[in-house]
Amino acid sequence: MPKLNNAQKSCWADTKTAAEVLGITPRHLRHLRAHGLFKLGKHYRIASSPLSARPTYLWHIERCGHALEIPLEKR
Repeated sequence: MPKLNNAQKSCWADTKTAAEVLGITPRHLRHLRAHGLFKLGKHYRIASSPLSARPTYLWHIERCGHALEIPLEKR
């Protein structure tokens, strides 16, 4: 994971921004969420209305970065 400044570490960011900071694609970020690496409430939250057709996610960059540092065989 790239070195982050304090503002980047502690904030919730949209999918595109979080993926850029984490050094992965937005598609891969969503893939990891769908496969259980990221947990709702800890790593991401749903920012859109419950009535919307498609959810909009916000990602906690620091927590996602820590999850990505876990070796594949331990995930």
